[in-house]
Amino acid sequence: MKVLRDIGLMFFVLLLTACSSESDSTDTKQPPVINVYVYAPDKPMITRGDVGEVSPIGDESKINNLQIWVFNHDETGNLVSYYSPESVDNLNGSAGVANYQLSVSEAFAQAESKPLVDVYVVANAASCGMTFSETTTRAELEAAMIKKSADSDYFGLISLTKDLPAAGLPMSGVLRGVEVGGSSPVYKLQNVKLTRAVSKIRFVFCRETPVEGADIKVGINSVMLNAGMIPNNEYLFLETGENAQPYRVTGFDTDDATEFLPIVDNQIQTWEDIPKSADPLKYVYQTQSAQDYEDLIEQGLTVVSPATEAELKQLGPFYLRESDKQLTGVIKYQKEGESEKTVNFEMKTAGDFSRNHTWIVYAYYSKSGLVAVTVVLQNWTESSGSHEVYNW
Repeated sequence: MKVLRDIGLMFFVLLLTACSSESDSTDTKQPPVINVYVYAPDKPMITRGDVGEVSPIGDESKINNLQIWVFNHDETGNLVSYYSPESVDNLNGSAGVANYQLSVSEAFAQAESKPLVDVYVVANAASCGMTFSETTTRAELEAAMIKKSADSDYFGLISLTKDLPAAGLPMSGVLRGVEVGGSSPVYKLQNVKLTRAVSKIRFVFCRETPVEGADIKVGINSVMLNAGMIPNNEYLFLETGENAQPYRVTGFDTDDATEFLPIVDNQIQTWEDIPKSADPLKYVYQTQSAQDYEDLIEQGLTVVSPATEAELKQLGPFYLRESDKQLTGVIKYQKEGESEKTVNFEMKTAGDFSRNHTWIVYAYYSKSGLVAVTVVLQNWTESSGSHEVYNW
């Protein structure tokens, strides 16, 4: 009997060991996930017929909050996975890329054929008054807009956005109808690149150094963007596909033109004088790279020493909703002792102010009057473009 009891005990111990081993194996099995690589936004493109790319200034690329959704591409639009990482340090680092693993259901993993999916990524949504969560539907994301309303005008003309919002600039990226690659338990999708959803404009001024004894002031009385240039609504997500445009806007007002100079107590704060340079033509775009031109402008805006003055003065930058229009405007200036005059400025091509562009309007005064030269720098990285100088 003792032998039988010992045999029974040994069998029970072996059974427990086998169960324990099976349990450990189950616990260490990796749950199914989808890898999503997210890339930080490209450098902004300088707008002058898309001359090339330039580096962002300050925190224009900073990502404070990130949200990722994966939906079925079919009519149901059912949620496959959602993730909002606690840390976005990798995206803000020098590499500008991060891999996020989104959990998926066992049913999704075990499905013999994986469905096509749609991927939506949003950064800094709070900067344009938007609140999203895991329960946000695909339809709601598709309809999301940076817009003018009765209560606010995010990146619009009513209250110009001159300083970067604390929440950062809004950014988005989308993939529609893409295949799920990889194999269990790690699946993968195409890379998603974020794009700033707004563009910026700045005005830079200079005048030719007068001959000795003839230093008469040249002031700026007004800098205005013509009416109907910036849309009331800009979709957060662009269209995709072969014929997709680089902008997605709707609704334009025909309100009065917008003044960019500060207005205090209904009075425009005019500039009494603009800086001088022995050669203001050197700040006109020639054929250099976009970044070299941007660096040249920054150099002219910089005070080298207490004994010298900057050769350029800047109004802006202003961050605005994108536009498909050929932006136009008027600068009013006045030479001391003479009547006020005007000079027009315009963008080279309609659509050059699509999202993630930066537009420099450079105006210099010479003996023939004020000349406005506009340069559009693509994607706030290098391409080439033609150049024209507008003279009035």
